[in-house]
Amino acid sequence: MNPILIVSTIVDIATDAVVEALNEFGAPLMRVNTEDLPFSAEIDYSIGTSESKPLFWHSQENQAWFSAVWYRRVRVPSIPEGMDSGVYDFCVRENRSALIGGLLGHQTRWMSHPGSIWQAEFKPYQLQIATDLGLSIPKTLISNKPDSIREFYSRCKEMIAKPVRSGHVVRNGVECAVFTTKLKDEDIDDLADARLSPTIYQELIPKKYDIRVTIVGSKVFAAAIDSQSDPHACIDWRKTENPELPHFPIELPSQLVTTLLNMMSRLSLTYGAIDLVLTPDGRYLFLEVNPNGQWLWLDDMLSLGISRAIAEWLMGNAQ
Repeated sequence: MNPILIVSTIVDIATDAVVEALNEFGAPLMRVNTEDLPFSAEIDYSIGTSESKPLFWHSQENQAWFSAVWYRRVRVPSIPEGMDSGVYDFCVRENRSALIGGLLGHQTRWMSHPGSIWQAEFKPYQLQIATDLGLSIPKTLISNKPDSIREFYSRCKEMIAKPVRSGHVVRNGVECAVFTTKLKDEDIDDLADARLSPTIYQELIPKKYDIRVTIVGSKVFAAAIDSQSDPHACIDWRKTENPELPHFPIELPSQLVTTLLNMMSRLSLTYGAIDLVLTPDGRYLFLEVNPNGQWLWLDDMLSLGISRAIAEWLMGNAQ
């Protein structure tokens, strides 16, 4: 078996769990931690020469190409003391371009292809595909026009706001999470800052549970999160600091499973973490899909076996 290439970061414990499973299976692998580039590791490949070699050439005979590539995470290194910030930014960008550009040449099984991940990260695109496939979504406005936001708020009565793409912002050098937020009348009264960045505005959906659906190839793992039992988790369950927030496995309707798998196919993803809402009257609404979302806490709490499923897919033992 040719080795599996894993592109991740030193600090990603979810990657550690999959590596542990692969080691238990005896699968050969190579792990590249991206924050090692460029100060602790090198990029070296050639194209169009008599002895062309691909990125991360494996030295063993007949094992130069990888049987699968897991494109998990990319993380930049810390800036070295005394290095000019502009030079640092240039080096980081060039290394990332060389890394991803070299990876794209691998004709192999991907979890998932960088181009597919990049495209799928656009939330408006996700929502459009979801509606095309017949999934229910909250009424949605994407805007930085105050008059439109106020009019939408008046129709929704209760409304949330969340970023179009990134859930993080750096303020005064500190990275902060941006959570989904319920808007109040006073927020609508002053929308001067709303002009600076288009935002996703959606009607606030009543919840029975938040549903996290993790898809690995054709395997579907669904967990219900009792977010309404914790005031800090009601709007965005990620905001709670309660380690005992109730979770339990849930079986999804077969037609919903089929539609979610069709969505993964449309997005060309082999892995995805999908967020749904189950309403008190039994309706499922699609919120978003994270092409590289977290799952390890679900394995820890519910023993779903997601890490093992990823390892099996990478080895080619599962579709």
